[in-house]
Amino acid sequence: MQAIHMTRVGGPEVLQVVDVPELEVFAGCVRVRNRAIAVNFHDINTRRGDDPATELPIVPGTDFAGVVDAVGDGVDHVRVGDRVVGIAMHGAYAEATVTLAPLVVPLPDDVSFEQAASCPVAGLTAYFMSHQLVRIEPGMPVAVYAAAGSVGCFMGAMLRELGAVSIGIVGSADKAEVARKAGYAHLVNYRSEDLVARVLALTGGNGAAVVFDSVAGPQFRRTIDLAAVDGMVVVFGRAAGPPSAEGLEYWLRCQKNLAVRTYFLGTTIQNRLPEVPAAYRHLFAGLAAGNIHLPITTMPLTAAATAHARIESQQTVGKVILVPA
Repeated sequence: MQAIHMTRVGGPEVLQVVDVPELEVFAGCVRVRNRAIAVNFHDINTRRGDDPATELPIVPGTDFAGVVDAVGDGVDHVRVGDRVVGIAMHGAYAEATVTLAPLVVPLPDDVSFEQAASCPVAGLTAYFMSHQLVRIEPGMPVAVYAAAGSVGCFMGAMLRELGAVSIGIVGSADKAEVARKAGYAHLVNYRSEDLVARVLALTGGNGAAVVFDSVAGPQFRRTIDLAAVDGMVVVFGRAAGPPSAEGLEYWLRCQKNLAVRTYFLGTTIQNRLPEVPAAYRHLFAGLAAGNIHLPITTMPLTAAATAHARIESQQTVGKVILVPA
């Protein structure tokens, strides 16, 4: 079968199209013939070598949707021929993926494979951050970086549903329009506006009660400035690298009684797996009803390297999906 193989870390060019043997299915596992495969920034971090625990060679990718074509002993919640969505530690960039059965969930007919493949990392992250990690109350001002990205679009819908005063942070007018459709009450273009001044103006000078930061990096001090006294910053990504040492020192000295938390979806899946199917159902219902607005761009599986390059250069919105031939 065709797959994307990675034998070394580096730029998009390390993603090579190869033929690999068909995957064996063991007890407690499911094999899915993929129809749609999500590209996440986590995949880019893996390719760059940011995760030292990754052992090469590897077929990258975590999120996929398709049709079950084999089940191992002891699996009874899905059958061959079922439409499903799944998540795996790696191996999604391929025509078929094998994963543990509890990580595969049946897919309703009114949700497409492309929509479903967008849900595992991006959708579940948005759902659990907004419904479990932080108590979002009506009227609460909440700022979200990369509001036109995949997690950002899911967050726009979640925050609108919860009644928050959502502030989407974007880098262009086109992305502002995407984020507006996703549900944000206010949009701030950090390239053309003073981000901190604008957020303070939108919040009566107080700042955001919660800031969801997927960028971090050298601008982390600015994130601290966006947050209100007694507020919270949630770091759930590091597109620009880890929070700078200067930014962390600034947080320690800011005297805002400000909480800084991290969020890792893998920790939730490992420790709260029984809650995951209900989260998927919530996301599927929102997608089917049109309450979640997520632009999806499809590309051939063989164009994985191009997809990575476009995401890294901030040329995309919503979710990029790879489709096997």
